[in-house]
Amino acid sequence: MFHMKQCFRQSRGVAMFIIIVGGGKLGRYLCKELIKKEHSLVLVEQDQEIAELIKQKYKIEVVVGDGSRKETLEKAGVEEADLLLAVTRDDQDNMVICQLAERQFNVARTLTTVNTPGNEKLFNWLGVNVAISSASVLTALVDQEDAVKELRDYLFQDQDSMEFVRLNVTESSPVVGKKVKEIEMPLESVLVTILRGEKPILPRGNTVIKTGDLVMALTRHDLKEDLREIFQVIE
Repeated sequence: MFHMKQCFRQSRGVAMFIIIVGGGKLGRYLCKELIKKEHSLVLVEQDQEIAELIKQKYKIEVVVGDGSRKETLEKAGVEEADLLLAVTRDDQDNMVICQLAERQFNVARTLTTVNTPGNEKLFNWLGVNVAISSASVLTALVDQEDAVKELRDYLFQDQDSMEFVRLNVTESSPVVGKKVKEIEMPLESVLVTILRGEKPILPRGNTVIKTGDLVMALTRHDLKEDLREIFQVIE
């Protein structure tokens, strides 16, 4: 992957090597627009059929797999990526993808869209470079480093209103047996990690909550009690 990236830069000058995670409508839109700008792309998609269609249509490399898993990102060449775009339909997975790219592979820039209104500030508080809800703005930001910094600074303005909350999951909790994506979280609330025994787990959309889990969540101060009620936390 490094050799391909190096040659591409030499022939295109300012082009970047970009990984797109998610082959839905937004992922395909990004492929079309970024190919026009002559960036080098690799797309990650779980569905084999969708992955093959995208590969044939856009003539780019496509990796089949779960983009929220380390081994899938490695296969896509994340260690050499200039930018990663996480555009799956699951905010929790997008958060995990961006955190993996930044913290384990030192990707300089990650961008993501937000499916749940209000989660932009949460994602930026957790370290995602920029999390926004407009596909057209996301495309424009790819080549605008100054705009990215300005938007991130704006989104950080209310970070002091955020708080980490510990949620002990008991046997009677209504979330036991549910997948993370099935839990109706308050707006501007996101699960950050799950401690299961001594094992920390990054909560993805399909992660199932179990009795005895200690869930760490990030939320606004005024939504803390709403979150506790959903998990039926007893003080």
